[in-house]
Amino acid sequence: MLAGKFSFTEHIAELRRRLRVVALAFLVIFLVLILFPSNPAQSVQNPGQYLNLSFLQNTVIASFLHRVVSDVLPNPCPLGTNVTAPPNCWRLIAANGIGEGMEVYFVAALILTLALDMPVIAFETYRFIDPALNEKEKGMIYPFVASTSVLFVIGLLFGYFILAKFLIIALAPFFVASQIAFQIDAAAFYYVVFLIIGATGVAFTSPVFVYTLIRLRVLEADFFTKNRVIIWFLIWVVTGLFLTPDGGPLLDLVIFVPIVAMVEIAVALGRRSVRGSEAPPSRKKGVTCPSCGRTLSSPMLFCEYCGRSIA
Repeated sequence: MLAGKFSFTEHIAELRRRLRVVALAFLVIFLVLILFPSNPAQSVQNPGQYLNLSFLQNTVIASFLHRVVSDVLPNPCPLGTNVTAPPNCWRLIAANGIGEGMEVYFVAALILTLALDMPVIAFETYRFIDPALNEKEKGMIYPFVASTSVLFVIGLLFGYFILAKFLIIALAPFFVASQIAFQIDAAAFYYVVFLIIGATGVAFTSPVFVYTLIRLRVLEADFFTKNRVIIWFLIWVVTGLFLTPDGGPLLDLVIFVPIVAMVEIAVALGRRSVRGSEAPPSRKKGVTCPSCGRTLSSPMLFCEYCGRSIA
């Protein structure tokens, strides 16, 4: 059987096999995060901790949550009933009931598991679509995946070390002005931090898609130039609604400026990449598909008969 010539049933079977690998990796990572200690020596020195669930204090997820508190909160209150809390320290409370701690623990485990499982998802996705790609597309996919991954990681770090912490710092004066104790709901705190980190990571990948759309001539660079004000306004709205909740206009500006700058750079690079080149065959009428040999009825990027790329 020729590569890429699969029936619908074979495609479904291949997809099922890829999803099984992704699901298995997800389950293994999830169990490791919620059950195994961050310091393996502790499980050997104190095996009895698994009988009274005290091991939960030392798991990878517990260490991750402790790290989030210490990195994001500027002055977290120390734990313990006999510990004297410093003035104006931030304290996390279970405002939604006794089960809030378990809820936060497993939600954090699911989010971190998904992040760690992303390389497996990306690899299995690539292996699934690889037979349908021509040589030109294969040459483009590696830079696309690499640049998307790098920008996503940069976005995660930007959201974690800058946006999330800046949000708390920006809100602190309002607590003081309103005579409110520095106590916040634990679930709300973690969920806002996770939302900011994830959304910022995704937002930082947007220039790659802008460049790719221009490079493939799906959209012209002039489209972004002529509609710059509208696009900037939409970016401002999205960053204000989803990336910087309750952070105020200053925090919106902190995330708005780098995203707009990256989009503008992507448009400039995309314009240079297509300058002087001819329009792709998919934009011309009466073109014959190089894969199946049939004539297209209208301009398109993918053949309406075999589904393969025309470019």
